Amino acid sequence: MNTTFIGILGIVTMIIWIMVSTELSKSPKKKEEKENSRRKLIVLVSAGTLFTVPLVFSLIQNIQL
Repeated sequence: MNTTFIGILGIVTMIIWIMVSTELSKSPKKKEEKENSRRKLIVLVSAGTLFTVPLVFSLIQNIQL
C-alpha cells in the first residue's frame, strides 16, 4: 500500500480511538443519553477496529521485508 495512504489511515484511526476514549470517560445521566452513547460507542469501536486491521497488516508486511 502507499505510504501516504497508510499515514493518513493511521491518523484517522488514532482520532477514532481518541473519540472512543472520550466517549467512555463521559458519564451520561439520562436514559436517552446512555442509549445514544452506547450506539456511538458501537459505531466508533467498529470503525476503529475496521481501520486498525489494515494498519496491522501493513506493519507486519514491513517487518517481514
